[in-house]
Amino acid sequence: MIGLIACMATGVFAESALDPLNDAGVGTFSAKIQSVNMYRDYENNTPQDAGSATLGAALGYESPERGGFSIGGTYIYAEPLVASDDSNHGKTLLANGRVNIVNEAWVQWRFDVLGMSNTTVRAGRQVVNDEVFYSATFRQKPMSIEAIRFTSKDVLPATSVSVGHAWRLSNWVDNDGDWLFRDFDNVLGIRPAEDSRGLTWGDLVYTGMDNLEVAVFDAYVHNILNMMGMRTGYEIVEGTTVVGYYRHENSIDDTDVLLPYDSDMFSMALQQKIGDVNTEFGYFGVYGDDLKLGELSTGIRHPLGLSMIIYGNQFAGGADTVYAKATTKVGKLSLYGLFNHTWHSRQPYSAQEINGVASYPLTDKLTAAVKLGVGFRDYDDGSDDRIASDSRLFLTYTF
Repeated sequence: MIGLIACMATGVFAESALDPLNDAGVGTFSAKIQSVNMYRDYENNTPQDAGSATLGAALGYESPERGGFSIGGTYIYAEPLVASDDSNHGKTLLANGRVNIVNEAWVQWRFDVLGMSNTTVRAGRQVVNDEVFYSATFRQKPMSIEAIRFTSKDVLPATSVSVGHAWRLSNWVDNDGDWLFRDFDNVLGIRPAEDSRGLTWGDLVYTGMDNLEVAVFDAYVHNILNMMGMRTGYEIVEGTTVVGYYRHENSIDDTDVLLPYDSDMFSMALQQKIGDVNTEFGYFGVYGDDLKLGELSTGIRHPLGLSMIIYGNQFAGGADTVYAKATTKVGKLSLYGLFNHTWHSRQPYSAQEINGVASYPLTDKLTAAVKLGVGFRDYDDGSDDRIASDSRLFLTYTF
């Protein structure tokens, strides 16, 4: 597998393989081949460890605009090549198994005819990154939703608007069924299942004042819950920014499948540039019940939403977390680090987790990324302390 990608780097596959198609004026094609190699060791009551390696391919297309209309899509396929027996072919513990899906398939209209070139409506399967949905590629595919979405920078001064309704969601988790497009009651694990009729959302991001950004948003999961929140960032002086984040989630009164539910999340942080290093030091707290719209469902736009093993259980009700994040570049080498310490009022332990990522372009087309994560749970009575580790190697070749 690694040899296959190395061959591509040395020219077995022409660097301009897609150029004839893209030069023909019929649209823009893109493609990549990626290997995701993982090993995990979770020290629980019975130690668990597993390894798997998948090789995946993604093919994308976006048409030219004609009368404001365009179409696009992405197909992703991944297959486990090597997997330890106890990982269930890379799925159960690692979520690094088989994927075979049209992850995007959309049609879009741009409002040029109305003089609003920064306004679009897009319908179909699509990858979205906004205040409600936050899609990162943790495995072979990014999270995607089936939705109709309106976006604009024209309707309100200095404000980005995103409004939409999603019927189903396909998660980044490469596990049995989780990567398929599923109703939101299944995504949120509501049992017995309740027809949620989807998620309706809206968010506004205002940047009309110097050094200030304010975002407000709301997500209504029909028949299940509502989430509202805001995010702010203010640059005090050049290189120093204070950021704040608040979310409130509560169950809908007429549901009969979800127990009365109420959760609040607060986060405050200081972002500081120190030479060539960007740092962030902050606090993250969850009060009331567990967060339901988070890393494993809709994603969450926060540094802790990118932790590798979530060993601190920082999204649980009663969890308080302090964290530190740092990013920098040394030549072509990109470095990322995230540390968090979490303590609980309802769980009998505190926990720490440290994650590191190093990414380097081996050629113009081939990139290697190494990710390492280590977590430690310190139980109050000291009788069952545990360690977990997670290591990954990503090799990505783009055409």
